[in-house]
Amino acid sequence: MLSKHDNEMLTRVGPGTPMGNLMRQYWHPISASAEVDASPFRTKEVRLLGEDLVLYRDRSGPPGAH
Repeated sequence: MLSKHDNEMLTRVGPGTPMGNLMRQYWHPISASAEVDASPFRTKEVRLLGEDLVLYRDRSGPPGAH
């Protein structure tokens, strides 16, 4: 069984945390492209690893997140 300290270290994924830093080294599928395209402004708000982001597709076509 994990100690309380180890459990905290492994489950916190915010910026600057050990697990958050590890998880940010990998790709994460977070939305289907069609979900962004279906929006009137071609945007979608998401929360990933404790951060609020906006997914978007600009006029030239490539998707992005900010």
